[in-house]
Amino acid sequence: MPVLSTNPERQRPQTVAPRYRNQAAQRVLAVLAAFAGPERSLGVTELALRLGMNKNMVHRALTTLAADGFVTRDRSGSRYQLGYRVLALAGDDDEFDIRALCRPALEELHALTGESVFLSIIVGTSRVNVDWIEARGRRVSASQRGRSVPLHCTKMSRALLACLDDREIAAYLAGAAPLTRYDAIFPETAGASAQDVLDDIAKIRRDGFVTWRNPQQQYGANYVAFPLLDGAGRPHGLITVGGPFERFGPARVAALMAPMRAILQPLEPHCRHAVAAPVFIAGR
Repeated sequence: MPVLSTNPERQRPQTVAPRYRNQAAQRVLAVLAAFAGPERSLGVTELALRLGMNKNMVHRALTTLAADGFVTRDRSGSRYQLGYRVLALAGDDDEFDIRALCRPALEELHALTGESVFLSIIVGTSRVNVDWIEARGRRVSASQRGRSVPLHCTKMSRALLACLDDREIAAYLAGAAPLTRYDAIFPETAGASAQDVLDDIAKIRRDGFVTWRNPQQQYGANYVAFPLLDGAGRPHGLITVGGPFERFGPARVAALMAPMRAILQPLEPHCRHAVAAPVFIAGR
């Protein structure tokens, strides 16, 4: 006859708790990890085949990652690349969040002007909008959200390119040749030569901001953009205000310049204190 143990601990059946698996989170992480390879951009179909997921799963994961800036659409608009939040994770200052820092200023600029405002940063060799507030009624934000714009295309992108050093700019222009390859996508600066880009850079460096009119957009659009620089003059990002020409023309921009600068002034010491994220351009 078997002898039963009198130790209650030994009589208690031993069970192994099931491991909790959040499948949605795992899919998001798997998609993000796929960008650690040598490819600079990946498409939905490509990711689905590589990860053994269906396209809907991959698309939902990419939407989640893009909403928080971990991936962004590349300049084609149909593929994805790593976003600014991944670059920020590698930074030395975990407390510096350019979007959180600038959001109150964006709201104040929108309240002051009634127009659309944008915060852009450099990702790779392109400019990407990472935050924005759109105006009501006629507005100028016709481009696809999160789309990458090469640094020589559009005056807004050149305002960030102007903040790099001369060697970086030379390396960028050499690598981007021919500069006209994106003319059909960005007609605002179609036909531009390297000298045209350098002339704009010189003007932006001289003035510390840039204004321009884009007649390509419906109704015509007028913009003013202000770089955000660290203590070494390196770019954290760019804040832009834009609106239809008939209500945000040169006279109104001039009248609002002082109050716009007053809104941006409190950002300057914060930006100078933190080191801007590194920019990597081939050939540097």
